[in-house]
Amino acid sequence: MKNNTGFTLIELMIVIAILGIVSAIAIPLYSGYIATARLAEAKNNIAALKLAEEEHFLENNSYFYDMTNDNANLASASTNLWSATKGDGNQVNFTYTVSGSGNSYTITATGNAGTPVAGKIESYSK
Repeated sequence: MKNNTGFTLIELMIVIAILGIVSAIAIPLYSGYIATARLAEAKNNIAALKLAEEEHFLENNSYFYDMTNDNANLASASTNLWSATKGDGNQVNFTYTVSGSGNSYTITATGNAGTPVAGKIESYSK
C-alpha cells in the first residue's frame, strides 16, 4: 500500500482564497497608514514655516506672504530660514502656499499629484 502525501487542489484553493481575503483587507489599511504618516511631513513643514515667519517678522517687522505654489520661492522669501523637507525617495509630497496681509498669514500645504497624499490639505492661520 502506497501513501500519497501532498496537498489536494481543494486545500490549495482554500489557502489562495484566505490570502486573497487578507490582502483585500490589509492593502487599503496600509495605504491609509502611509497617507497618515506623510501628513506628518506637512505638519512639520508648517511648523518650520511658522518659525521662519516669526523670525522674519522679528528682523523685518513684517511677514512674508503671497508666495504661491513654489517651494523654492518660499525658501528665498524666508531668506533661507525654511526649505521643504523631503518625503521618502527625496520627493516633496506637498506644495506650500503662504498668503496674508498686515499682521496675519495663512500657511497651506496641498498634497502633490502622483503622491499618496494627492489632494489632501493641511493649513495654519495666524
